[in-house]
Amino acid sequence: MTQNERPAQAAVGLPELWQDVRQRWRLVTGWALAGLAAGGLAIWLITPKYEAMAMVQVGQIGVVGQLASAPVEAATQAVERMRTPAFQLRVAEMLGHGEWLADLRRSQKGVADGEHLSLNVAKSTSAMGNSALIEIRARAETIDGARRIVDGAVAELAKKHAEIAKPALDRMRLDLTIARERLASAEKELTELGKVVTNVGVKDDRFTQLSLMTALRVQKESELFNERQSIMALETALDAPATQGLKVIEDTFVWEKPVSPKKGLLLTVGFVAGTLAGLIWVFVALALRRNSA
Repeated sequence: MTQNERPAQAAVGLPELWQDVRQRWRLVTGWALAGLAAGGLAIWLITPKYEAMAMVQVGQIGVVGQLASAPVEAATQAVERMRTPAFQLRVAEMLGHGEWLADLRRSQKGVADGEHLSLNVAKSTSAMGNSALIEIRARAETIDGARRIVDGAVAELAKKHAEIAKPALDRMRLDLTIARERLASAEKELTELGKVVTNVGVKDDRFTQLSLMTALRVQKESELFNERQSIMALETALDAPATQGLKVIEDTFVWEKPVSPKKGLLLTVGFVAGTLAGLIWVFVALALRRNSA
């Protein structure tokens, strides 16, 4: 036998391999069942995770003189705020979530992979293209735990939005107070002018004290109208729905079926991996027999 013939004899052909697999089907089946068993063991060992979800709208501040409102902060900015370790640390401390606190203090694991809290800006349905909706999801080992994480995140964001909106709302309330004081002063002056006009006698039809008083009274009535319009605009901007805090569009919902572990995926992976391991075993055994022969 020449050196060129030895590799050809040692090569394993597909028909021969298929024949060997048919003869050793019990071995391949055993490996496949072992893979299924490994997948089942993984399902048994992995702690189930439940997922909760809520849809919220960022806080709104009314714009004086306009029907539209401005968001306290953009939804994308609010999402980035909620992704920061500082924000999640406050939520975890408020809930007393030991595992989450440990992950946050030990590394970025509790933030980066969204294991406890995941966020997403909802798609916009407005012509402006800017969405004010945020989808908040949380995972925990119990249904109540997942719901508490979502509710805690919503409460913390609402608190932060109230802090951000406070300076602007305080200025608008101050302007409203000043406008009301001006209105009261103008009404008082108009009443006094009315009394004066009533008591003044007509001495000259062309230019008299009465005509001056009447012109001043008309001016005060114009000021009154402007102040009332200003007060109405400020009240409209300060009242709902122009101004409102963080709003929960949909209440927190928790799926009763665990989202983790994915049983079907683990069993499929275990079965495929076991079958491949069995085929590789048969191929290696056949190659070793050919080489030894």
